[in-house]
Amino acid sequence: MIGLALGKKAVKHGYKRAGILGAIATGGAAAVGYVVVKRALKSRTSEENVDSAIDTDQIKSAVEEQGIGAVTDRETLESAVDEEQLDTDVDMESVQSEAEDEADEIEEGSENNNSQ
Repeated sequence: MIGLALGKKAVKHGYKRAGILGAIATGGAAAVGYVVVKRALKSRTSEENVDSAIDTDQIKSAVEEQGIGAVTDRETLESAVDEEQLDTDVDMESVQSEAEDEADEIEEGSENNNSQ
């Protein structure tokens, strides 16, 4: 549900800035960024529910400013993930690596869908 709320906020912001196309691009990128961070964090911790540890506004801002690649940046991850919300220690280097892998998978899937 948090990802949906993030997407809605980003769509409204994108619409105000660039109309319908801006809404689609901004909302989609922010939602994809959130999914990348969530998957990376889940795979590197033993916890299933990592939503409360992710600052969605931080993800949204980073994606708006720097694009989807911002979620693979260590600084972005460190500022967007509240490690105190998690029961296990988090190795940000491994989360960053996993986020890069997740982003690559999403990008490859997007390219495959566009070529068909």
